[in-house]
Amino acid sequence: MNGPLPTMQEAAQEAEFQLMAAKDVLEWQHALIKALHLDHLHDDGKGIGALFEVAKYFSDTGFGGVYSAIDQFKELGESAPQNAEMSNRGAHGIGTSVSLAEFAERRQIAAADQLGITQQALNTALKLKRQIQVLEMPDGSVTAIETKVFPAPNRRARQ
Repeated sequence: MNGPLPTMQEAAQEAEFQLMAAKDVLEWQHALIKALHLDHLHDDGKGIGALFEVAKYFSDTGFGGVYSAIDQFKELGESAPQNAEMSNRGAHGIGTSVSLAEFAERRQIAAADQLGITQQALNTALKLKRQIQVLEMPDGSVTAIETKVFPAPNRRARQ
């Protein structure tokens, strides 16, 4: 890809356009398959050559834009800049997270305040080694997400 990377909004708009175009091509291919079937049933396949040429055209031109949009998203994802001004606790926006232990290291009171919990609750979660990931949002707020095994390993068996 030559030139500057598109913004996420531009890339999303292009992806939507390409997906709608791909949907149209799939609908056309479905109609073509039905036409091939009807030609075979009612006209002994006399029009199959022309219909095959249309199918070949769809095959040659139908998804080039989709592949280009996929490449564009891949490049955009690989080269997304990080915000150097954001406080660095290891998380850089939605989708990037750090463990609760790493987030709270040497700053439990401040970490608890950011999460909206007490320092005691934070300390308990750390002692129990709960599987909690902390995500830092672009606006500087944080969200904590806990991963648990389901069903719980010590769960009683049904009688």
